[in-house]
Amino acid sequence: MAKLKAVVTTEMSAEQLAHLQQICDVTVSGWLEKQGWILNEDEQIETFSGADIIAVGYEHVSKRVLDACPSLRLIACARGNPVNVDCAEASRRRIPVIFTPGRNANSVAEFLLGGLIGLIRWIPLSYHQVRGGRYLGPPSEDIYRVPARDDIVWGFSMNQEDNPFQTYEGYELFHRTFGMIGYGAIGRRLAKFLRAMDVRVVIYDPYLPPEAAEADGVEMLPLDELLRISDFVSLHCKVTEETKGMFGAREFALMKPTAVFINTARGVIVQQKALIEALEQKRISGAVLDVYWEEPLPANHPLLRMDNVVLTPHIAGSSADVVTHHSIMIVEDVERFINGEPLQYVFNREVLA
Repeated sequence: MAKLKAVVTTEMSAEQLAHLQQICDVTVSGWLEKQGWILNEDEQIETFSGADIIAVGYEHVSKRVLDACPSLRLIACARGNPVNVDCAEASRRRIPVIFTPGRNANSVAEFLLGGLIGLIRWIPLSYHQVRGGRYLGPPSEDIYRVPARDDIVWGFSMNQEDNPFQTYEGYELFHRTFGMIGYGAIGRRLAKFLRAMDVRVVIYDPYLPPEAAEADGVEMLPLDELLRISDFVSLHCKVTEETKGMFGAREFALMKPTAVFINTARGVIVQQKALIEALEQKRISGAVLDVYWEEPLPANHPLLRMDNVVLTPHIAGSSADVVTHHSIMIVEDVERFINGEPLQYVFNREVLA
């Protein structure tokens, strides 16, 4: 029997691509062929012509594309939420859309924890101060000729007005309370890290069965109570009509003035002006942000002037291991599809009825 024709435009690990090539007639294009190349609609129509299976990353697979690809039988999207695929149209055509939920859960959880510790221990700011020349001594003729000392303390006196030991005195996560709004794959992974560090984890997720929270050792609370008691508040919700702009001035006003706000989800969930005012007016103590309302962030954005924030350019989910995770998930489900076995990661499960 002839192999099914598959077109792959998403990043894929060499090992899983090789396996896919054993079970399918594979054409490589888009990002997998040239990093940064996302096929537009016309390029998709030309490239996907005659394909039975497509595996995409960020291409917008629209109704127009699907109209031009009548042989298509399976769509794979290497994202935790296939928002770039017209899933309603795919469902109308009875085409399963497989996706990769939790592919970057560990990546985001580790990154978030690193960013938070960086903020409360002043790691990024103190690094830039040292690189900029603050707290440094005069140049040395030979950096390897130094007297042997048992105790080294950066050359400052504890009585001087400005010394790093006091200026950058942070605090620990230990025995504090971490609140999550939304509790999916990222939240579950992060909760394991936090509980191992003796952090109390509380969550707000109206769609989560209480027994699931109890099994993970986390506490479910109403949103307002979570905001009042948490030392750290982190967003972990998807973008829906319900969550757009859900976090605003009212929510920031409920938080402790010592609390830190964290967003590695999406900028649109937070009301931009409310966050900026909360930081400027010290209603909260700081923020860790990896996502914004406009990306890249405008060069004159007020967040760039604040020392009490850690800003990163939407990279929380960007680890090399994420590609490995989503490659395995996609190829395993493609093989199940070919073998007529139940699919594991189907977004539009109604097509399987």
